Amino acid sequence: MRILRIFIFIFIKCLFYIPFRLFFPMRIINRRELRKHRGKGVVFCCNHRTVLDGPMLYFMLWRKKRFLVKASCFKKKLHSVVMHGLGCYPVEKGKDLSLIKYCTKMIDKDYAVIMFPEGMRVFDAEDALALRNGAAMIAIKAGVPIVPMVTKRTPRPFVYNALKVGTAISTEQYQGKKLEKSDLAELSGKIQASMSGLLEGWGHVPKQQWWEKEESVISRGVVLVEDSKLLAIRRVRDGQEYYVLPGGHIEEGESARDAAIREVLEETGVRAMPNRLLYKNKFNDRFESFYYCQYASGEIVKTETEEPVLLDLAELKDVDLRPNLVRDQIIKDIKKFGPRLVRPPIYVK
Repeated sequence: MRILRIFIFIFIKCLFYIPFRLFFPMRIINRRELRKHRGKGVVFCCNHRTVLDGPMLYFMLWRKKRFLVKASCFKKKLHSVVMHGLGCYPVEKGKDLSLIKYCTKMIDKDYAVIMFPEGMRVFDAEDALALRNGAAMIAIKAGVPIVPMVTKRTPRPFVYNALKVGTAISTEQYQGKKLEKSDLAELSGKIQASMSGLLEGWGHVPKQQWWEKEESVISRGVVLVEDSKLLAIRRVRDGQEYYVLPGGHIEEGESARDAAIREVLEETGVRAMPNRLLYKNKFNDRFESFYYCQYASGEIVKTETEEPVLLDLAELKDVDLRPNLVRDQIIKDIKKFGPRLVRPPIYVK
């Protein structure tokens, strides 16, 4: 297996390097900072806009490196072999300890660990540079600096792009003491501030559409369970049976994202983690936000007022899920993008 991975690595480098660089030309700004860490263990943090970010960094950074990639990319055997051959490591929920051990081991061997600390591809301004604490945790545990970097724009064929490298952020002050959540948040804040500074006057975060700027009154969660079931609420009104997505009114001082978490938990007993804004819908002169949520934990609990159920995605078109326009859009997007619903937010009307 190891020989096969080495063969895949050499084959892809030789076959695709020149065509990729010609098709997606790019230059590196502040290459001197990269030279300072050549042959040393380090954590690279880059913003994430498209699926081409990984291949771009793969061909741009000529050094020993490892990528942290979501585990779903390794499901098929052929994909798994190719991804491992390219130096990728699957990131799975609930396996933080094994991930940290792997990264520390690679950094000790003078590899660079490349991460996208936003945790997902970013399509809207609300999620741009909203960093998670994984990069800070790994860098502190390994005792190495973090090098922030940003891309100027989404890669386009035959259009020059640029990768701007920032000054390394030291983790020395966090060594030799008990690690607290406040320390991780502080270091993540430094990374975010550095990446924001790199983008200032040069790149931009995704622009908001007019409907994204409109404040929502109601927030709902699109919670998929086991990639085949949709969490919904069954209701009977005036002799009619229909379903709605769990959600409710946004309280004063509460964000739409936080409201989606709270309402899903209160109505169904399920703890969900909202990933991104999927849709906005205007109903009776009020806006509703729909957030794609990942199931985290908890069992479905029926209350006196709500009856949560799981709807089969394969039969969703035959179910009266309201609003029907959002139901139809969910069916369309799952067919096109799969159950992860990796797509930019849209206005459903």
